[in-house]
Amino acid sequence: MNAAIDLFSTNAYSEISVDEIAQKAGLTKMTLYQHYKSKDRLLLACLKARLERREMKLDLFLEGLSPKADPLLAIFDWLEGWLNPTNFKGCAFVKAFNELSVIVPEVRGIALEAKEKIQKRLTSLAKKTNRSNPSTLGEELALLFEGAQSLALVQGSARPAKVARRIASAILNG
Repeated sequence: MNAAIDLFSTNAYSEISVDEIAQKAGLTKMTLYQHYKSKDRLLLACLKARLERREMKLDLFLEGLSPKADPLLAIFDWLEGWLNPTNFKGCAFVKAFNELSVIVPEVRGIALEAKEKIQKRLTSLAKKTNRSNPSTLGEELALLFEGAQSLALVQGSARPAKVARRIASAILNG
């Protein structure tokens, strides 16, 4: 799984062969096919695993915050760390959607789930911190979060997360 995640993250799906994945994982092609019936099924499993990991990392980050910290702002600090320009290759869910949603329609569902989870998390944090209009706030902050990811990829910089945090602060304190 880790070998496939690494290859799918850094290359176009069409450029990766099952042989390459098996070799990087130290498996035979036959063994790989015993676990995943196709490269498409392996990709879907990788996307689901990435989503679970992201959610777990966010949970741990938020649990470790000081009680005085505003989690709605802190999530942009987490994003800034994640957008490390030396290894950030863009949102895996958007990448997979762009490359494969026509030929592997299930990719759309996983990408949508990933985006909805961020919005739901932000809405939940808005409720937990007693903000007014938590659903609207969750939508707005999710858009900032997603936009920062896209711009970070193009710019090759984590700076968009800082800008998004500043805008989020203005919204929250405005």
